Amino acid sequence: MKKVFFSLITATALSSTLFAGKNVAPAYIPSLPVPEKPAQETLPPLGLYIGGGLTYAKSECQCDNSVRFSDGTTSRVNTGKSYGINLRAGYDFSEYVGIEGRYLYTPWGDKDKTLKHYGLYLKPMAAVTDNIDVYGLLGYGKTDCETLSESQKGFAWGLGAEYQLSKKEQGTSNGWGVYAEYSRPLKKSGDRNIKTNVFTSGVAYHF
Repeated sequence: MKKVFFSLITATALSSTLFAGKNVAPAYIPSLPVPEKPAQETLPPLGLYIGGGLTYAKSECQCDNSVRFSDGTTSRVNTGKSYGINLRAGYDFSEYVGIEGRYLYTPWGDKDKTLKHYGLYLKPMAAVTDNIDVYGLLGYGKTDCETLSESQKGFAWGLGAEYQLSKKEQGTSNGWGVYAEYSRPLKKSGDRNIKTNVFTSGVAYHF
């Protein structure tokens, strides 16, 4: 009888403990914030670029007196057309100004009409749209004009436009672009009025 009595008391105590546990709220453990990874800063383009393409050149000489040209003809007027390549490399200090060195060589076309030019230019520029820039070229160079048997050093200039295939970063070009331009690397007045008109187009990569 005593065993039955103790068994009932034990069962009653266990039941009370179980029911009481249902009303006890679990302890609140606050969640710790997960630190966010710092955003990686995008470095601006370096400003360096290289490019190259095709060139068409036309040279013209109007002389006061008849002269013998490199092709053996004698005349007061001589013109030549030639085709070739152009190479350029430069650095943009900002979205408004840069500096550029360039080289062009036109070995194909009319016989003995080769034009060769080396130059260093200041390059002012401005954005027309988010993808199109226009620029000027003001510089100094050396031009060898085989048509006219002339090699001259002096002022050279040009105008051009470039279309950016990639989105600009912080206002500066980045990635690939295509360009087209007109330049006059050689002009001389005097007993020989010499003009060289050069049209170039090509691609450039901005680092």
